[in-house]
Amino acid sequence: MIEEYKLLFDALDELKERAKKGWVVIVEGMKDVESLRNLGVEGDIIIFSGFAATADVVGRRNSIILTDYDSKGMDIERGLVRALQSYGVIPDTEIKRKIFCSIKKDISKVEELFSFVSKITNSK
Repeated sequence: MIEEYKLLFDALDELKERAKKGWVVIVEGMKDVESLRNLGVEGDIIIFSGFAATADVVGRRNSIILTDYDSKGMDIERGLVRALQSYGVIPDTEIKRKIFCSIKKDISKVEELFSFVSKITNSK
């Protein structure tokens, strides 16, 4: 069971490692922050508050866009990529793809990640 989610766990490890090294993680809401904290993600997690406002907070720091894997989340991602590029920064969107690649049939929201990971790790 766990083996089929190797990509998910590798992506979560990469996320934790980068966050620890100072990368900023951008999410949509407080429940997303709680889910990531419960998964062990440390460092700066910023809640999206508009394209320009969020880009101003992130500035030139390395960032990871981790919005939901739905149409709203994709719209936010596209707008944020443009806003952050105006600072000369290319945000990472690949970790999000890796996380949701193997689980999009089960969940599409960041806030559901912790309970999903708990469920699959406790069922082994």
